[in-house]
Amino acid sequence: MFSYTTGGPFGLEDMVTTSGPGMTLVYLLVLPLFWCIPVSLVSAELTTAMPVEGGFYRWTRAAFGGFWGFLVGWWNWSASFLLGGAYAVLFTDYLVYYFPNMTWWEHYLISVALIAVLTWINVRGIQAVGQVATALEIFIFVPVMTMIVIALVHWHHNPFTPWTVPHQATYKIFGVGLALGLWLYSGYEQLSTVAEEVENPQRAYPRALALVVPLSMAAYFLPTLAGLASAGNWEKWHTGFFSDAAGIIGGSFHGRPWLGTWMTLAATIGFVALLNSTILTTTRMPFAMAEDGYLPQALTRKHSRYGTPCGWRLWRRR
Repeated sequence: MFSYTTGGPFGLEDMVTTSGPGMTLVYLLVLPLFWCIPVSLVSAELTTAMPVEGGFYRWTRAAFGGFWGFLVGWWNWSASFLLGGAYAVLFTDYLVYYFPNMTWWEHYLISVALIAVLTWINVRGIQAVGQVATALEIFIFVPVMTMIVIALVHWHHNPFTPWTVPHQATYKIFGVGLALGLWLYSGYEQLSTVAEEVENPQRAYPRALALVVPLSMAAYFLPTLAGLASAGNWEKWHTGFFSDAAGIIGGSFHGRPWLGTWMTLAATIGFVALLNSTILTTTRMPFAMAEDGYLPQALTRKHSRYGTPCGWRLWRRR
């Protein structure tokens, strides 16, 4: 769940130069109170009440009817093609840092190979996906935590200054920053699509969400606070600047920014983690829609773990 909703601090850097350091830190702390915490509470309650494959798609269908349920499922599944392709391409883009002479066809083959490998892992089942996701997150957070510790020891700047970007349009300070913050704190309902495959989902989902939400807040806020306090240079914060900040904070070893290189590798692995969990959650959507008659029946399986043709139909008969 954490792998899908957060994965790491990478991707929020543009908030700093759009809204300002102070507003960025406030957004990262305040937005969860009005966005991801309510969404996670709703997800926990509905997953407990309806632990069925397809999750929020079937919640929508049960509440508002087939038309709106179909639109939710179809839009989510359609978006997954763009997300999956984007994560694979971004992974290979970061590899160019290590292999600058990579050709376009090598870039393409690596992206396709990554999708193929993660698809094979997902075919093996949800437990294999979870094990890979856990290993990837551990790999990601070791350099992030290292950067936080070193940066806090070398605190040189006020991370809240300036509060907003000078001479910036109001809609950019509040609107664009808000949009980025909402994107960062989204996806807490997505893991409901595999609820039927989780052992005791009524207990597992509320506990997982109770842990993931504060962990996500810490994963965004602490590296940003530490980076601004130590590295400064808020005007240069754009996508990928966490690697530059880590290079400034960690210094050089034999002429190379060891922490910056390590952070770049962590960002690369972060895209692998995102793609891995995206494949897990979005591939259940066409299956659930096929069971409900919206897609070809070839996409369904014969029996669910409940021993019936579909856990959704079992729930509806209760």
